[in-house]
Amino acid sequence: MTCDVVRIRRRNTVLAALEVLRRLHPSLSLTGVRVFLYVAENPGINVADLAQACQMTDATASRVARSLAGRNIERPLPPSLGLLEILSDAHDPRQRRLRVSGRGLALARRIDQLIGAKVPIDPSINERVGALGGSPDISHLSQRN
Repeated sequence: MTCDVVRIRRRNTVLAALEVLRRLHPSLSLTGVRVFLYVAENPGINVADLAQACQMTDATASRVARSLAGRNIERPLPPSLGLLEILSDAHDPRQRRLRVSGRGLALARRIDQLIGAKVPIDPSINERVGALGGSPDISHLSQRN
């Protein structure tokens, strides 16, 4: 009987940040992660601008934001993680402004710490790419088929 040894290396920054988010709520979607990060980086963003930034409909942006907010909002949606606050706009009460809550701020700070650690996915990748005479071409990754 042979046993293959799988080498598990230390998590990189991206994986560590995703693991922090997964521990928060195992069913948190990538869409939820994107919405949280956009709001954390753009305090006071409205739902329409969030939808445009995330390339989703206003309805989807609203639903995801409501699921990331606490139970104390109008029409909360599960899992109601309490990461965002949804506030009426001072100039237009029909508009909703989004910002991170105290809990969301603590999470954003933890993610910032992980990003500050700058643990690469593969420390030797720059050497290998340099040996090939350039930088990796990832332009094809953002193209839609």
